[in-house]
This record gives sequence, C-alpha cells and structure tokens, in this order.
Amino acid sequence: MNSKLVLIAALICISSYGQEGKKVQFVGGARSLISHSNFTSENDTVTAPKSTGGYALIDLGVKINPNANTEIMGMVRIKNEFGGFWGGGVSFDVRQLYVKGVAGNAVRYQFGNIDYKLSPYTFYNHNPDLLVPSFGTNRIKEDVLNYESFYNNNTWRQQGAAINFGLQFPKVIDDITFNGFITRLNPTDLGAILERLYGGGNMVIKKNNFFSVGLNHVSIFDLKGTGTNEGAYRNHVNTLTYDVFLDKKSYKVGIDGESGFSAVYTLTSDTKLSDYFVHARAYYKAKNKNFGAELGYMDNGPDFRSFGAQSKRIDYNQQNSFYQRYTNEQVVRPLSMYDLYNDPLRYSNQISERIMAYDPVINNALPYGAATFNRRGFYIGASYADSLKIVELDAKYYALQEIRGQGSPDLKRFNFVQGTAKFNVSNWTKWKKKESIQIGMAFQQTTRNSASIYEQINLNSLTLNAGVESELIEDLYLLGNIFVLSGTGNESIPIRDTNGDIVNFSNYSISGNEINISGGLRYNFSEQVYLAGIYESNANTFSTNPAYRFNQFMIYYIMKF
Repeated sequence: MNSKLVLIAALICISSYGQEGKKVQFVGGARSLISHSNFTSENDTVTAPKSTGGYALIDLGVKINPNANTEIMGMVRIKNEFGGFWGGGVSFDVRQLYVKGVAGNAVRYQFGNIDYKLSPYTFYNHNPDLLVPSFGTNRIKEDVLNYESFYNNNTWRQQGAAINFGLQFPKVIDDITFNGFITRLNPTDLGAILERLYGGGNMVIKKNNFFSVGLNHVSIFDLKGTGTNEGAYRNHVNTLTYDVFLDKKSYKVGIDGESGFSAVYTLTSDTKLSDYFVHARAYYKAKNKNFGAELGYMDNGPDFRSFGAQSKRIDYNQQNSFYQRYTNEQVVRPLSMYDLYNDPLRYSNQISERIMAYDPVINNALPYGAATFNRRGFYIGASYADSLKIVELDAKYYALQEIRGQGSPDLKRFNFVQGTAKFNVSNWTKWKKKESIQIGMAFQQTTRNSASIYEQINLNSLTLNAGVESELIEDLYLLGNIFVLSGTGNESIPIRDTNGDIVNFSNYSISGNEINISGGLRYNFSEQVYLAGIYESNANTFSTNPAYRFNQFMIYYIMKF
C-alpha cells in the first residue's frame, strides 16, 4: 500500500510541477467490459452453465518535458474487477515508464520501457496466429488485444535502453544511421541462474531513390560471474538487409531482402548449433493505379535460431482462463481461436529462449512468421485498389517444403494462400454514410508422401473471417462478423526438450471446426470514444476435445485520450 501511495503522490507532484509553467500532457485510456455467458456441453452436469463478469480500468499517463530535448513518461493502471467492494478487487500497476530525449542535438536515447524492432530475422514481433485481418465486431476485440499486449507495428515492448544517431554525407550517400539497444531478459538468483541480457543494433546506409543497406546484430547472452553456473548461454544472429530500388513518380521497382546466420552454444560445451538463411524479394508498385506485385524466395536453415524473431506472442502450452475445465470429467479446455481474440492475459511480451509450441491447425506453414526455420520455397503476392477505393484486394501464395526431414527422410510440403477483399460500398453508391464489407481467407495444406503409411501426412486447414460495418445514422454503426476455423487430417508434431532438441514425435489427428457468429452496435461519441454492444455464438466441434457451445453478450466502453 505504501508503494501505491508514493506512486499517486508522484503523479500529484508531476501535475503540480506542470502548473508552474512546464509543459505537461495527460495521455492514456479507459475501458469497461461487462459480459454474460451461457456455456453448454453434451452430457455435462458438472460445469456451471452461466457466468457473469467484467471490469473497469483506467490508464493514466503523464508526459512531462522539463526542457525541449527531454520527455518523461509515467503511466499507472487502476483496475477494478466487477464484484469488488470498498477496494476489494482493485489493482494498481505501472503500465509504462520511460525517459527519452536528445543529447547534444545528435544522439536520441530512451531508458525504461522501449517499443523496439530491428529486422524480420533479428528482433521482430510477428503475428502468425491471427492470419486474417479483423473487421466488424472482431476488430474491437483485436484492438483491445493489441493495446493490452503493446503490439504496435511489429515491435516488442521491453525494459532496457536504446540509442540512435546518424551521420550525413551528401556528396556520396545521404546518411548512415546507427541504432542500438540492450534489455534484461531475466535476473540472476546468485546461484545457477545467470544474469541474461538481450542486445544488439544495426547500421543502415541510405541513398535516396537508389538503395538502403543495413548490417544487423542481436545477441542473447549470460553474464559470467553473476552466478555459480559456468555454462553461460549465447545466441548470436548477424544479418545483412538490403533494398535496391528505382523510385519514380508513377512507379517503384526494386529488390530487397535479408540474409545471415545464427549460432547457439554455451561456453562449457563443445556443441554449437549454427545455420544460415536467405530471403530475397523482387517487387513492383504502380502508384497511380494502386497496384503492386512481389515474387520472393526464402531458405531458412533447419538449425537457424533467432529467438528475438521466433518468439510467439502466445504460448499454446498455457491454459485459458475462460471455462478452463468442462465435461463431467472436468477435462482442460484447450486454447481456441475464441481465446486468442478474447483473452489478453494469454499474450506475453517476453522473449523466449526456447522453441515455443504452436497449433498446426492455425498455422503449420509459417508458425513463427517469416523467420520460421526449416523452410525453403517461393511466394508470390499482389495487391490492387481502384481509383475510388471501392474494391481493395490483397493476396499471397507460398509454396514451401522442409529442408531436413523430421522423423522421416521424406520432406513435408506446405501450400499456403491468404487473401483479403474489402468492398467500400459507400464509395460506390456515394452515400454519406459509411458502408464496408471485408472478407479474409487463409488456407493451408501440409502433405508428406512416404512408402510407409504411418509416415504419410495430409493436413488441411481453413481460416475465414468476414465482417461488415454499416453506418445506420450518424455515428451509429451496425457490426457483424463470421469467423470459421476448420481443419481435417493428420500431422506428426515434434516433441522437444528444454534445449530444443527433438526427443520424440506425437501423432496428431483432427477433424472439425470452430464457428463464431457475432453482431452488435457501436456508437462513436468521438474518434477516440465509443460504446459497443456485442452478442456472439461460438461452437467448437474439433475432435481433439469434447464439443461445446456458448453464447455471450458483451458491452464495451472504450476511451483513448
């Protein structure tokens, strides 16, 4: 309680300090959620069928600029679970804290919470589990997820420090930019656990309208001497990024990509795991016609390890918090797509130094995004929008295969196609009210042909997400969404130890689907404040768990300031 009082007092002091003439800005947001659920499962007489809950929270942040080159930011979250009285169920947390500025009018720095990324193969927050953009009611849920997990343009939220500065050479090149960061992954226990840090940076050379070349390095490393363990861990990744292009008024054409290598080892072991990757892409964009095309090749070695780019936002080994157990046997309900959209607590900002679990029905081709190891093949993509933006299309197709077989000398092959079509009906009819429909689809097929029947694999999965947003009257929108995840077939999933080595395989067989249908209304009080009521029905018939169904009604109030 003393720490909470100190934190509140600090905010009051900051506010008072701002009243003396210094520039102070209040930022943050508020959200309230009320939900009522009705859960049913066949022959289930144990699980309570109905559940009611909700919460209210406010994120109060204060930005203060003591001078023109410095910014201090502190944000506190106050959250109250509905049902708590006289302080019960109330929590106080520090959501964000940093100091950033410019030193000597040349070097930009930031300490505390940093939102950071480098390149797709070094330090990058891929999102390989939500393959299709959300629209309608699901877009509200995904916005909440992104806000709660600090997901912003593929950055990771870490605690540490970052610097950035640049040099200009106008007669030869335009500029050279230097970036660096250091974060703490876990503290030492003064025993077997060593202090583990994660750091790196890059140097980017640019010549406008011609090229951009970058040298990138990241490393996860233990500090020797911070514990009794002599086996200090290392994961080094070095890459080269490039973009050579011709940028004209009506079009842009070029070749870009990233290539490099990685190494994983401990100082007391003679075993060293190392590998390479190559990723290249040719692209073309017609600016006046809103058309783009790309053709790419990727070759990610089976032992390529870059945990800053291969860590997943969600760990499928953890349990959900909504109807965690059900049926008369009270079996654990596995994570579903519903949980991925509705439970921000399942998401993490931690960099994992192990190969994380994934769900092959959701994404088996590229479960760790573009940095997925043991993949080789081509992809092609295209995008188009007419001059009035009535129709907007985007599609991509991957043809990939394993580089090294797992449990068999035969290789798995992956066909992966995803696309989105958006129809802005109001642009076509020239209505003053906004009317839009969006349909997104992702289909994956995994196959492995073998003379041995038990080694044969054939797994198909389909993700479909269709939504509508229709403005009935000014600022009042009708929302709708249909989400379908369907899967059938079999797969062989590797079981790994803590070092990432495969110790066994698990036979995986599945058939069924998950269907979520939802609709509701949203009223916009302003661009940053709205109230929404959503009703949804979810049915899960996957054969890997007993079938269940639930209906849910939710009221969201969201404010940003």
